[in-house]
Amino acid sequence: MNNYMDTVKFFTDNSQTYWLSIYAPVMLWLTLIFILFVLLLRKYTFGNWTTDHPNPYDGETFNMPRGSMRGLITLTLLYVTVIIEMANVRIIGFEDEFTEFLIAFQMMIAFYFGSKVMHHITSVERAKSQFYAESGNSANVNIEAGSNVTNANEGGDFADQDAEG
Repeated sequence: MNNYMDTVKFFTDNSQTYWLSIYAPVMLWLTLIFILFVLLLRKYTFGNWTTDHPNPYDGETFNMPRGSMRGLITLTLLYVTVIIEMANVRIIGFEDEFTEFLIAFQMMIAFYFGSKVMHHITSVERAKSQFYAESGNSANVNIEAGSNVTNANEGGDFADQDAEG
């Protein structure tokens, strides 16, 4: 188990290493992200949009393409996490100082991919519902040719109305 004071002592003895391995890359990244954000603002938010040629992203966050802000935040968290993990390779126990940050990063990844999965599932279900509505049938539409889908009222394993389970 890592002793907290060992990590603190390492950083006080090697402040140059700490600064170069953590602060310098993060500050460089934040500077690049800020420059990119300003360029995106100039192009999309304050661009030369007219009534004949309106901004196609009007109504989105900062009138930028959908997902731009989420992408910048995700890449920033990913970059900082990689920097912390690289420092942890050199400094044993360094990761213990950032456990809350790493938990937040894991939650962000889980939420991002989980929401994408749910988006795809609901869009497929929406397409199925629309197909059912347009076909005129209520619930049992044979999507595939030769499908053996049967209605519960026609017989089969689930025809017994007294069945439980």
